[in-house]
Amino acid sequence: MTDALSHFSAPVREWFRRALSTPTAAQEGAWESIREGRNTLIIAPTGSGKTLAAFLWSLDALYREHREWVAGAAQPPRGTRILYISPLKALGADVERNLRAPLAGITRLSAADTENAPEEPLITVGVRSGDTPARERRQLISNPPDILITTPESLYLMLTSAARDTLTGVTTVIVDEIHNLAATKRGAHLAVSLERLDALLPEPAQRIGLSATIENPDAVARFLGGVQPVNIVNKPVPKRWDLSLSVPVPDMAALGGANDYGQGLYGPGEGAGGAPKPAFPAAMPVADPSADPSAESPSAPGYTLEDAIGVFPTAPSAGSEAPGVPGDETGGTGGTGAEELASFGLNAVLDPAEAYAEAAGGTEGRAETSIWPRVQERIVDHIENNRSTIVFVNSRGLAEKLTAALNDIHLRRELARRGIDPEEYAAQTDVNSPEAVPPLARAHHGSVSKEQRTLIEEALKGGTLRCVVATSSLELGIDMGHVDLVIQVAAPPSVASALQRVGRAGHRVGDISRGVFYPKHRGDLLGATVTLAGMRSGTLEPLAIPTNPLDVLAQQTVAACALGPISVDSWYEALRRSAPYAELPRALFDATLEMLAGRYPSDEFAELRPRILWDRTPTEQAPSGSIEGRPGAQRLAVTSGGTIPDRGLFPVYLVGGDEERGPKRVGELDEEMVYESRAGEVITLGASSWRIEEITHDAVRVTPAPGLPARLPFWHGDRAGRPYALGLQTGAFTRALASLEAADAPAARRQLEQLGLDRWAVDNLLAYLREQRESTGAVPSDRRLIVERHRDELGDWRLILHSPLGYSVHAPWALAVRARIIERYGVDASVMAADDGIILRLPAMEDVPPGADLFLFDPDELEGIVTDSVADSALFGSRFRENAARALLLPRRNPGKRTPLWQQRQRAAQLLDVARKYPEFPILLETARECLQDVYDLPALLQVHRALESRSIALMEVETEAPSPFARTLLFEYVAEHLYDADAPAAERRAAALALDPAMLAELLGTTGLRELLDPAVLTQTLARLQRTGERYRASGVEGTADLLRQLGPLSARELAERLRPESVEPEPATSDRSAEHRPAEPPASEEYARELAKRLVHARRAYSFEGPGTPESGPQLYYAAVEDAARLRDGLGIMPAAALPLAFLEPVAEPLEDLVSRFTRTHIPFGVHEAAAHFSRLTPVGTGVLLPVLLRLQRQRRVTSGEFLPEVMRGASERAEGPGGSPEWVDVQVLRTIRARSLAALRQEIEPVPARAYGFFLPAWQNVRSLSVRVARPLAEASAYGAYLEPQRTARIIDAAPAPLTSAAPENAREEQTGAPNGAQGLDEPALQEELLTAIDQLAGVRMPASALETLILPARVKGYRPHLLDELMMTGRVFFTGAGRLGGASQRSDGWIRLHLSESAPLTLGPSYPADFLREEEPELLERLQTPGTLEHAIHEALAHGGLFVPALRERVVQILGEAAAPGQTVSFPDAAELSSALWRLVWAGVLTNDSFGPVRATLAGVRSAHPTPAAAPRLSRVSRRGAGRIAAARASMGRSLRGGYAGGGPSPVAPQDSGRFSRVDSLLGEPLDPTVAALARADLLLDRYGVLTRGCLQGEDSPGGFSQLYRIYSEAEDRALVRRGYFIEGLGAAQFAAPATVDALRSAADRLGPRDERPRRTATEEVFGTFTVTLLAATDPANPYGAALAWPELSKLSEGSAPLRHRPARKAGACVVLVDGAPVLYLERGAKTLLIFTTDPVLLEAAAPAIARMMDSGGMDKISIEKVNDVELLTDSPTLNRQGEDPVQILRRALQHQGFYATVRGLSMRRPL
Repeated sequence: MTDALSHFSAPVREWFRRALSTPTAAQEGAWESIREGRNTLIIAPTGSGKTLAAFLWSLDALYREHREWVAGAAQPPRGTRILYISPLKALGADVERNLRAPLAGITRLSAADTENAPEEPLITVGVRSGDTPARERRQLISNPPDILITTPESLYLMLTSAARDTLTGVTTVIVDEIHNLAATKRGAHLAVSLERLDALLPEPAQRIGLSATIENPDAVARFLGGVQPVNIVNKPVPKRWDLSLSVPVPDMAALGGANDYGQGLYGPGEGAGGAPKPAFPAAMPVADPSADPSAESPSAPGYTLEDAIGVFPTAPSAGSEAPGVPGDETGGTGGTGAEELASFGLNAVLDPAEAYAEAAGGTEGRAETSIWPRVQERIVDHIENNRSTIVFVNSRGLAEKLTAALNDIHLRRELARRGIDPEEYAAQTDVNSPEAVPPLARAHHGSVSKEQRTLIEEALKGGTLRCVVATSSLELGIDMGHVDLVIQVAAPPSVASALQRVGRAGHRVGDISRGVFYPKHRGDLLGATVTLAGMRSGTLEPLAIPTNPLDVLAQQTVAACALGPISVDSWYEALRRSAPYAELPRALFDATLEMLAGRYPSDEFAELRPRILWDRTPTEQAPSGSIEGRPGAQRLAVTSGGTIPDRGLFPVYLVGGDEERGPKRVGELDEEMVYESRAGEVITLGASSWRIEEITHDAVRVTPAPGLPARLPFWHGDRAGRPYALGLQTGAFTRALASLEAADAPAARRQLEQLGLDRWAVDNLLAYLREQRESTGAVPSDRRLIVERHRDELGDWRLILHSPLGYSVHAPWALAVRARIIERYGVDASVMAADDGIILRLPAMEDVPPGADLFLFDPDELEGIVTDSVADSALFGSRFRENAARALLLPRRNPGKRTPLWQQRQRAAQLLDVARKYPEFPILLETARECLQDVYDLPALLQVHRALESRSIALMEVETEAPSPFARTLLFEYVAEHLYDADAPAAERRAAALALDPAMLAELLGTTGLRELLDPAVLTQTLARLQRTGERYRASGVEGTADLLRQLGPLSARELAERLRPESVEPEPATSDRSAEHRPAEPPASEEYARELAKRLVHARRAYSFEGPGTPESGPQLYYAAVEDAARLRDGLGIMPAAALPLAFLEPVAEPLEDLVSRFTRTHIPFGVHEAAAHFSRLTPVGTGVLLPVLLRLQRQRRVTSGEFLPEVMRGASERAEGPGGSPEWVDVQVLRTIRARSLAALRQEIEPVPARAYGFFLPAWQNVRSLSVRVARPLAEASAYGAYLEPQRTARIIDAAPAPLTSAAPENAREEQTGAPNGAQGLDEPALQEELLTAIDQLAGVRMPASALETLILPARVKGYRPHLLDELMMTGRVFFTGAGRLGGASQRSDGWIRLHLSESAPLTLGPSYPADFLREEEPELLERLQTPGTLEHAIHEALAHGGLFVPALRERVVQILGEAAAPGQTVSFPDAAELSSALWRLVWAGVLTNDSFGPVRATLAGVRSAHPTPAAAPRLSRVSRRGAGRIAAARASMGRSLRGGYAGGGPSPVAPQDSGRFSRVDSLLGEPLDPTVAALARADLLLDRYGVLTRGCLQGEDSPGGFSQLYRIYSEAEDRALVRRGYFIEGLGAAQFAAPATVDALRSAADRLGPRDERPRRTATEEVFGTFTVTLLAATDPANPYGAALAWPELSKLSEGSAPLRHRPARKAGACVVLVDGAPVLYLERGAKTLLIFTTDPVLLEAAAPAIARMMDSGGMDKISIEKVNDVELLTDSPTLNRQGEDPVQILRRALQHQGFYATVRGLSMRRPL
């Protein structure tokens, strides 16, 4: 000890002895290495003092320097001396706080020696991170601290700015938690930054790395030092661990058996049966638990503090010390299994007496289906019995759910202790009141704001918070104060992660780290046990340093040369000195520089801008030339630098915060979640519920929503998965444990108990392995993989590869298996990779079942298969986006604001489409390397297949009847939470069926000419932008000129001048303000200025000049071209460069003319081929015959398209150029997309939205629903015979009944309602009525409607003169049929139900390809099962109709035959009677399985029963007079059949009930061939647009549209691009996603104009006062013509009494209800049964106008009597206490209006009967 401290100065030595007494072994070894000036890697457990060891020597050196400066011996050092780099900002702030004590102590002791006490410490400390304000950053530059604590990203920013001057005096660099950086791109980024730092220093700085969890120190040391040697200090340090694993249920496979809280919640030995022993230090002996007399005592305490800590009687003592392996090594067990387990640190076997007793009654009580309630109760016990606890979980979502559950349990317990009723507490207690129960736990993760995380950390340290539920956010070395216990829920990601997490407890030197593990399920139990074994044995996962990450190389290159030119060769050597680039090939380095310099393999990359300038002129110092950043490169490197992926987090603010201090921030949301959320939804964040009030472009605003159900706003990102090394450990452990359990079960139990598993954990784990061995014959391990095969519930094959090797191996393996299945079977199987294997589902298409050969590959071919497959995966696209952004190819468009994720994805996808054609593109190579090496472990997969080939790993195949235990675990992960969810495969099939073919969709939509769609102003503005001639788009300076030549091609000085700003004008930022277009035009630059700039580029060898013929107007011109175009112009147009250019620019180009023509199309609006020829003829003569084949080739590549695009006003010059015949116009597809989008946007801005009620007026008229034209008027007062004046009453009178016209013109001559035949059927011929009915059915096809409303309200409202026989005739001719869609009247046979009508020719469209199986699976799963079960009546009926329709008598015979054939020999068969057969028939009809060729049976079913909409009774029998001919004979035969009760006379056929008449048939026999999904989707979109006129998301609420609105949106968007539909804000309040045909928009506008505002004052005529003429429409609430409750929301109901309770009745689209619309707005709503009337307004005129529609319901024939008793819960015959604005009582007004229409008063209300 004396020797270790003797080298320090006296104050430092004295402070250390007073504070810590003696140094640890790690500190002694570290000081010895650091003192000698060597780079040092310190590896020591958490709490061993390694951070202080790294700092103390440097602090002593700083102290000596400052003491010499005070003595006047030297000048004070300028700048930072010690650089501490932390991977976490919070860890850096924590270290800064911890440094205060030694600095203050050393300063105090130094002052005592020198008798000169300074006011502040001599040594200063500063912190710079991403959270440091700009003011503090400026102070750190002006007054740099001696010790700077920073992050890798901040170091990079300092090196790329003027702040790097403060780092020129750095002598020591400390990298903490180096293991967190070494294996990531962030670490590679840091390694290059350290080399850049060394380049600033006179000599390289000493590097010190710190970590507690490193398996391969040599690799990490190489990462730390690069080419410099590193001394590894890895001395054994005793670390005491107290680890346990607990399972709170006796059988995790069959959860249940828990009593009420307090009984049965603890494992054996933890309850009343035995109290576990506390942990003792190593110096104290551990008593034998069997010797404790209280172990068997009934009075033993049920739960103690030791239980919460988690020490079990058979666990090793907490104080046992060993180098990384706790536990006494005192013995072992025999057998091979025991020897193999000993390699995991399990060789210390205890043989105590039986300490556990079975928990009496522990498995009785209510059954449970989840382990979570027990785990949560146990965790709360732990927290309440400890002062400070950290609970670690593996996901943010679980952290939020668990936090809420823990707080809820604690609150319930606390209220029970206080004797407070929970409901009373919730109602009366404010959250901020002193009486409120404080939360037990708070969540801590990345989505919690930084300020909140800081408050949570301080609360835990200060003792005001008992627990923190954290993810990896607290995993690294943050000091959380004295933490008593760490609880890990679910197996941690790795052993290293587990050590870091449990190390948060006992963080101080010498403390015990206590941890308890709680697994989620049995598979997780095995993983947690292996992790526990690895922690005890110290076996960690090795780290792999990324090799040559090219995206990091590109970013650091731009940053390195941003402040000045650097030599290419010196930069290459600097990169080679860092470990990640130690083997960087020069070819890859040069390719990256070429990419950054703008030399791309094709002109398709022209959207990318060069980032650096590469001067290739060789010099003595730079043989390969030098590189320098372009203007703006420094800003780009600073604003878009770093390696942390831009995940896109939206800040969440509280609405109504303090305006002065700004809104309160409550957390963050993932960007994907924000895009899937809508205002009004409730989410969970920070253990609280919040309602989203507003979503802006950069923030989400919420309000509290306590107690409301919410969803968790988290998404599963890229899963890390189990590393391959841990997978091998898992396999070896499983093999050893299974072998030992089979040979010696008690020994296996003892091994696990010593490891720290409690009794129930041991039982569950051994049972898990034993059941797996019994199911498959073996247990998967590192030496044996198992392929399990069984059938799922649909009869498809489910194959499962059981392997413990981890996700990084299984994921690429799954890609190869998927590719093989596609190649072999031609289907895309659902293949999922997990840590424990691979799952795939394969349709049963062959007699030979699939086997293990699907998983076996030739190792030499496997790499190519995986490489090809990964390129098309979503992972590849995501990583390519991140890499392209990291390489600064896709920077932010606005540096001060992040680019939305959807824009990032769009830009990256466009770049990826181009880059795929060039496999050597550096970012493409880097993405493939990252996917195959960093995310996937392809080398390990190849190693596994070589082992399979050599038989060192066996592959076993087995077929099982049901999933094995391991398979059930995998399937648990496969379907999230439900084992074997029957809907999952069906959902996958439906998703595949709904996939749209874009090419077919485009072909079906056609290539409509866009002349009328494209806006001439947009075309002009786009041309100015593309050609850079507009004032806002002009370039400036030399770099701007270089950009013009690169983007537009060769230009003359005059053409350059048109595109340049004058020399004195500075560029202004682009603005979207339209007022800028009206400012005075700025003149372009002069031709002389443009020529001067071009010559400067030529002089710098960045451009060259050549002579060209020019245009006829200008004559020969001198043109300037970028050097990158030299090869293209030479090979494509024959233009030879006059000057000597570097050879790199003269290498041949694959398609030179194609690149030139592609650039022309990209920079021009639609053009003719003659225009293109004229453009190139400026440079050299080119004919159209040369360019046309190139354009056709580009068209085949889908890069350009042809057609008619330019409007007539812009076609004059083009047509003259093309000649008399003309030719198509050509345009780049991206340019066309931009023009089209902007033209549509301009078109949408011209649309003025109409009010919502205009759509309510429009939709019924659009569907040809007949409305009433009602005039509300009051006769003028007249004198009576006695001279008195009688006040006349205001009345409503029907003046017309027809569909409302959708024009602004008034009705011509209002005619009185015609009387005569009902429904006005006079003078209408039958064929015309049938065609009108077919039109109505076509519009209603596939819509669910109540059967009782079909012929009483829906069809009569659309077809004037409708009669039931019209529908029957259409059905009998096969043109129309119906299907049931569910019952409304329960299980009764004769009841109402939902019905759908279909046209036979479009039935596959309205029913779908898998009808009725999909419908039955969702609505009637029991019936589907009976249909598929032979021997059931339903199955017999279904089979009997397999070959065609049958009448009931023939059907009965066929059913009896089928049932007899299905019966087993000797079995007694009971055949169904007529009632049973009828009941089964109608169950199948209402389920949509069967139909009838007549609607008569449905009418008979509805007649005389209580249906939703009252239907007329059965028609009376025909009179004797009408019985003529066949009618008389038929009537006589019918009467003869009833001569005997219970039988039929003459032995004739049995009579058939009316509801069983007609011919029944199967619906699926009427569907024909299924439609192509794309064709069906397009036809469905057309049908819906025809049905609703304007389609919105709300319209689909009453539809069963496959794919939902998202699929329709895609179709309508494509149609909008072709001017077939329009999208816009047509209707107020419905959002912008509204689609309509162009003609429909005009009709909607006309309908809105026709409505107009209502005149409040009546119009006076000669005889009356007219208050208005209204369009009144009566609709069934479920009628698709009713927009309310679907597209439009129901208005608020009028309250007729003040202070009354909320209304009991609410409007909805309910069967049996009716709604009355007046001028499109709902006024009356009649509930089912017609006893309750709801009114939406108190306006007397509107109420009176609506009253005739209620009376008209009698004319439909559906109701014999209406009795209205209540209006908005107010009795109709009583006066309401609320008056309207005119002082009138709305109830009285409505009562008077109804009485005027024929209603009469009864005891309860108003009634009306249908006249006979």
